[in-house]
Amino acid sequence: MGADAVRLSVRPADGDSEVADVAAFDAGMAEGLDPQEERGAHGDQALTHVSSPWNHRLCGTCGHSFRRGDRVRLGSGAADVVHLDRGPGCGAAGGPGPGAAADPDAVAEFGAGLLEAWPPLDGVPVEAVAPGDPRIADRSRHGARPPKCLYCGHTFRPHEWVVRCPCRPDRPVCRASVHRDPASGLVCWESWKPGGRVEVCPVTLTPVPPPDPADGTADGTGRWPA
Repeated sequence: MGADAVRLSVRPADGDSEVADVAAFDAGMAEGLDPQEERGAHGDQALTHVSSPWNHRLCGTCGHSFRRGDRVRLGSGAADVVHLDRGPGCGAAGGPGPGAAADPDAVAEFGAGLLEAWPPLDGVPVEAVAPGDPRIADRSRHGARPPKCLYCGHTFRPHEWVVRCPCRPDRPVCRASVHRDPASGLVCWESWKPGGRVEVCPVTLTPVPPPDPADGTADGTGRWPA
């Protein structure tokens, strides 16, 4: 069977109602896809998409990177956009917003439950980023160079789950981290290292030896210790 034989096409049926239904469906599909055309003038509110010019840039108020789904207030350019919600650590930009309504304890509990149901491959240790952790972006402390995930390049936010020091997560020697937070849609660890192992240190660029049961970095199966 050729490709033309299985190709699906949507054709408006006779009658105004059928044509309207097809038009509404097409409009809904276009609205739900990324990238989307960015609209809005200086001072308007907007939602961050993958295609947004400010995506991955740093907020001038809180210092956190903009992610998909973040509510923002537009500025005169991509560098002047600021967060609207307190979720990332902002708030002066435009009030509490829905990000402030999230219960941190409930978020942490949900993340921990999902982590228990879906543990990382090979038992790689995962930790929560506690409020006040030095890895959390702070414009007054980090300026334009806050710590970022080694895979997605986004800043770390309170209560997110991460693999710390991916070369030696059992005995961390640095604060380099990778998101491992499926509850937040951040499966950076599996996307970056599906096999659960780092062969070359991303910080020093030196080879990383495999876990060795002899020095306590792994058990007899080669897994990280629980």
